[in-house]
Amino acid sequence: MLDVSRSAAHLARQGNGHAGAAPFLRVAGIDKHFGSFQALSNVTLDVEAGEFVCFLGPSGCGKSTLLRIIAGLERQNAGTIHSLDQDISDLPPAQRQFGILFQSYALFPNLNVRENIVYGLRNRQLPASEIDSRLHELLELIDLKGSEKKYPAQLSGGQQQRVALARAIAPSPRLLLLDEPLSALDAKVRVHLRQQIRDLQRRLGLTTIMVTHDQEEALSMADRVVAMRDGEVEQIGTPTAIYHTPRSLFVAGFVGKMNIFPGHVKAGRLTVGSLAFPVPAPYDTPENQGDVLACLRPEQVRLCAPDATASGEILPAQVTHLEFLGSFWRASLIVPALGNAEMSADLSSRDMADLPVAVGDHVGVCLPRERFAVFPLAQSGQIREAARS
Repeated sequence: MLDVSRSAAHLARQGNGHAGAAPFLRVAGIDKHFGSFQALSNVTLDVEAGEFVCFLGPSGCGKSTLLRIIAGLERQNAGTIHSLDQDISDLPPAQRQFGILFQSYALFPNLNVRENIVYGLRNRQLPASEIDSRLHELLELIDLKGSEKKYPAQLSGGQQQRVALARAIAPSPRLLLLDEPLSALDAKVRVHLRQQIRDLQRRLGLTTIMVTHDQEEALSMADRVVAMRDGEVEQIGTPTAIYHTPRSLFVAGFVGKMNIFPGHVKAGRLTVGSLAFPVPAPYDTPENQGDVLACLRPEQVRLCAPDATASGEILPAQVTHLEFLGSFWRASLIVPALGNAEMSADLSSRDMADLPVAVGDHVGVCLPRERFAVFPLAQSGQIREAARS
């Protein structure tokens, strides 16, 4: 196994060996401005050893700037960065011992695969035998054994990015930083390579931070997601927490799709149209009083036959549009009980087989009330911002 694996395991023991131990990376109070433009404002977060963290947000939210500051490629205007209690805020990039992989592969076109991967190792003046051993292990890891003599122009985009990844981890970095590494690839290659990167990160136990604007990428790869907006951290949490329990309307709208209804909260009860029920526990807060926006994801909506509406828990609705999206269907519905609001419901192929629906059909709609997310009406501008992103 590569040295990076052994060093990562050692760092993990250092970082988690006893209660209250310092995190692998601590970013505290980071501010950054370019002239009058505030790119980052009071950004604070911890990254544990061996963790895979994604910075997620729209273009211009500051995620790449934050990554560059962690790498030492940009200088913060305020705040500190510590790694295992060592202040690295002012260290140049080379002394931080971090590996970096950018969106552009940045391979040397005149060097073959072998020479590109070992470029940094040669600069460290390692013995030839050690370089050859490291190269062999890396080629095995990225599944490009036998391609040592090929040049970048002879490789696909996905192969070139794997070579760039091998070059980034060749010197056994303490931390791997990935800046939109998959965005230049086509969809099928991107899905395959993100799984390879995640598997490789787990095998090596390598602490990793990745920047992405792709929600699916972040949710599928990260241990934790840092959702960012306008230079600030909106929410930090596991992918499931970010998706199922968003803490702002921006996060709710940016990560996945949401149905959004006007509502009102009084005395712990949420009223949406003619429905009234207790505010779901995570959102029963002092901020969520008076006029609010109630949100429900389309895949949480369930359809049934119209004659089931007599139960009282199921609402009558009419299908106004159907869209086939490959792995599922998205139905647009008008629900009189919600003030004739239009909403979306996502139906699997099995759902459609069990209850075939067509445009114009009358159906029953079940809304799981405990799944509603609730936000103050004052956040309404955030949903338009998320939709534009």
